[in-house]
Amino acid sequence: MDQLTGLERALLEQFRRLAKEFDQSQSVSEKYSKTVGEWSRSISQRQSAIEARLTQIEATQQRLSAGLESLNAALDRQTASTTHLVQQVNALLSKRKK
Repeated sequence: MDQLTGLERALLEQFRRLAKEFDQSQSVSEKYSKTVGEWSRSISQRQSAIEARLTQIEATQQRLSAGLESLNAALDRQTASTTHLVQQVNALLSKRKK
């Protein structure tokens, strides 16, 4: 080291600083990468939970729709029966009036 010129020592010192800064930058980059990875996993888990909940909601919605269709069909049958009954009563009333 004693044989180095002033310029060479200055360049060597700059190289050492640059290497130290690189090490620090790499450390920060690794921490940032780890944090981003954790966030990504967290978001992925939340997204999976949301998708599972949406699947449950869709299944519930399908069951409700099927129930409403069944109820609608039953109401249609009841309306037809009631209409038929009213027609029969009206027919009987018409015959009594004659």
